[in-house]
Parts: sequence; C-alpha cells; structure tokens
Amino acid sequence: MSDKAPVIYRTQIKQEWLDYNNHMNVAYYVLIFDLAGVELVSQLGLSEQVTEATGISWMVLENHITYNNEVVLGQPVEIRCQLIDHDTKRLHLYFEMYAQADDGSEYLASTLEQMAMCVDLNSRSSCEFPDTIALTINNMAEQQSSITKPTNIGRRIGIRRR
Repeated sequence: MSDKAPVIYRTQIKQEWLDYNNHMNVAYYVLIFDLAGVELVSQLGLSEQVTEATGISWMVLENHITYNNEVVLGQPVEIRCQLIDHDTKRLHLYFEMYAQADDGSEYLASTLEQMAMCVDLNSRSSCEFPDTIALTINNMAEQQSSITKPTNIGRRIGIRRR
C-alpha cells in the first residue's frame, strides 16, 4: 500500500498561469489547489449542485502553502489530498502537487495545508456536515488512517536565526 494520499485532481500548466520568470505564478498554485478542493468536496457529497439545493457549502478558513520546485508551461501536475483531521464542522487537509518531469519521474512542486469549514449559506454561519457527508468524511479518514502524517504540517513562518 502506498504511503501517499490519493490523487484527486490533474491538470497541465497553462500559458496564462506563467509570470515574467517563465514559470507558474504563485497565485495559480492556489488556484490549482482550490480546483482540487472543489473536486474533493464534490467527492465527499458537497458538490455545487448540492449547495444550490440545500444552501450547505464549505469555506476555507486558512491556508499555508510552500513552493518547493517550479513548474513550467505544459507540464502535467497532479494533486494528492490527505485528510489530517476533522470534526463535525471542519476539515484539516493537506494537499501535495506533484509535477511530471521530462524523463517521466515526478517531484514535489508545492504543498498546501488547509482548514475548511462547513457553512449554511442561508445564515452565513458554520454548521455541521450533513449526516451522509459526515459518514463519507469518516470513511475517508478510515481509508487514510495508515498514511503517515506529513512532517511539515503546522509550520510557522519566520527567519531562522543562528
């Protein structure tokens, strides 16, 4: 069994995502992780259609992102997502972006640690995940229980002094 989280999203780097350094601009890393998050919550049962029908959705509370290696035009990337923790209203998620090199190997391009929350859009406040979605989240947690927790979660930003 793999110690990596499952792939939930794939894309290729587009021209409009590049900056003047001729690699992907930092803003588009967040875009790709967001698209992966939309796919994740859809898989959990909280798709756009469910939100339109129920008024129940999700919102991101906090992101911590690392830029490990650059990605360039046309390069394929895949996003893996690990559920670190959860409760009745929140998901603590960890995403990894792997890029495919020209030789077919892959490397870690970026990571994103995220706290997301279930919300009732009618009251604009937090709420518990609906029962069917909570069950799916619990199943995901069980399926991923043997995956090692990443060492860089909960990081703080700062200049290290000697």
